[in-house]
Amino acid sequence: MTKAPQSSSDLPKISVPARRALESVGVTTLKQLTDFTEAELLMLHGMGPKAIRILREALKSKGWSFRESTKAGKMDRTIRTHLDNIRSADRELQNKAYHFLMEKTEKPVDWAYEAWDELVEGLTHKDNHVRAISSQLLANLAKSDPKGRMFKDFDKLLNVTRDEKFVTARHCLQNIWKVGLGGKNAQQLVVKGLEKRFKECANEKNGTLIRYDILVGLRNLYEATASSEIKEKALALIELERDTKYKKKYADVWRDLTN
Repeated sequence: MTKAPQSSSDLPKISVPARRALESVGVTTLKQLTDFTEAELLMLHGMGPKAIRILREALKSKGWSFRESTKAGKMDRTIRTHLDNIRSADRELQNKAYHFLMEKTEKPVDWAYEAWDELVEGLTHKDNHVRAISSQLLANLAKSDPKGRMFKDFDKLLNVTRDEKFVTARHCLQNIWKVGLGGKNAQQLVVKGLEKRFKECANEKNGTLIRYDILVGLRNLYEATASSEIKEKALALIELERDTKYKKKYADVWRDLTN
């Protein structure tokens, strides 16, 4: 039986999957739970009604509670404005929108599906900045996707890692691992997609950088999930590299986890 890691956290005793679900969104203390609604937490892989009940009682004992839900499925005006500004010709407005929305989507949100289609459309927008921002936001929204829409749209997201503008491709590549925070099936989707890119990019102009970013992304996902399957796949991909210089560079990404 897997034991929960030792921690100085004041969170009550809950299952290991539920505790990992909280850690995936940066929650390690009881007070941090007040930033979330119950609905947002239930979207997390590993979080169930029993854990929510235990957490609710723990909050109540301190005089606290989960954050109150706004009207379901209704984003506020500020979020709507920033989503519109992603397509602004004003780079300052576009950049502010990017930073605001990336911060908002680090935690589950209840307006994901109101933004979903326009972000998918943004993946092929004529402005490469829009393509880059849309891809990063979609990757962040995977943790807010209980309906599993990412499984239909993942190939469109992965295709941005082949963008004609390498800076756009790289922004997507460095964030696409976050799709795996949507649960076990999403992890497998990401690993399969990144394995495909690792193999096919060998002869691309920036192939070595792509391979490096893929291995860093897999490490990030491994650290967030502790999935041995991800580690095994990453190490197997490193063995495919024939150039000893780059093979060593890739191995260094995982060095402290393989000793």
